[in-house]
Amino acid sequence: MTQASHGPSRRQILALAALGAPALIGLRGTPARAAGGEVVMMMSGGSFMQNWQTKIIDGFTPQTGIRVRMAPGNNKVHSMALRSSPSNPPFDVYLGNGDDFLRLVDAGLMLKLPQDKVPSLAEVHPRFLEQWAGHGATFDYSSVGIAYRTDRIKQPPKSWKEFVERTAAGDFGNSVFMNHMAAGVRGPEVLIALSRALTGDPTKIDAGFDALKRMKPNVFKFFSSFNDPVVLLTNDEGAIGPGWDGRTFVAHDETGGKIQWIKPTDGAASSGPVIAAVKGGNEEGAMALVNHALSAGAQKAFCEAMFYGAVNSKVQYSETLAKRLPTPDEILVPDERFLSANVGGWIERWNREIAV
Repeated sequence: MTQASHGPSRRQILALAALGAPALIGLRGTPARAAGGEVVMMMSGGSFMQNWQTKIIDGFTPQTGIRVRMAPGNNKVHSMALRSSPSNPPFDVYLGNGDDFLRLVDAGLMLKLPQDKVPSLAEVHPRFLEQWAGHGATFDYSSVGIAYRTDRIKQPPKSWKEFVERTAAGDFGNSVFMNHMAAGVRGPEVLIALSRALTGDPTKIDAGFDALKRMKPNVFKFFSSFNDPVVLLTNDEGAIGPGWDGRTFVAHDETGGKIQWIKPTDGAASSGPVIAAVKGGNEEGAMALVNHALSAGAQKAFCEAMFYGAVNSKVQYSETLAKRLPTPDEILVPDERFLSANVGGWIERWNREIAV
């Protein structure tokens, strides 16, 4: 995604980068890393980082003898640090946004991943490889579908198209929530999903904006936090709207089934971080970690813990999760170059036509 929609502004990034420079410098040049015995990787934080440690790294290090240091922080700041120091990169493994990754690929800063070094790539579903031109793979995927309260919505919509038409018609009353376009909560991805559902073409964005205009009278909140859909449903403030699969599954179990999630028949809006090896660092160690992280065993352990979709096609989920998660054939994977090139204009249009 672009800075405008999924991260700080350029001015904020530069300020953050300056504040984080001493820490990033400290990641470079350790004796263990120079000898190939340590890998440094980008990381976000929270439960994602915790499960990376317990489900992936704790299995990788005993097998290979390679230690892994995760550097939590803002992915866009990390990406800028890579661009600013190509001859002495602060990270060996990239794990971050697709748009930032493509800019690094275009700048010649990412390795091509050879099949003999990363044999797990052969097991990754093609949908999670095709955008990255041999330089990386999507690591996992989470999906935005339709979340709702079962005690208030007795006949839930089966598709995005039905959700749009029934919201516009007032079937759900003034109890619908939607993604804010500029808050980094997958508003652009949902816009693409609506456009595709209504026209069959995800690039026909006018249809998505028309849908938002028709729905707006019955939308009580354009949310700006990943937690908002579950919070709005749990406190009974909202009845239905776009929501994430894993978070809604947890809410379903904690509320005794009062909250449910639908895989839209016209495609859940999905996304996930890209994992890859950086040029000029511990390249062998990085490729070994990428290979392990994409293996069926590591993918299953991590994704079962996070309620995320696995990109390795050989993963067999537990019975419960298998029934819940959308398969790769049931999701809409956005074209990151199309998204990156257009999202700034979409946000401006959203501010003019929807936010007013």
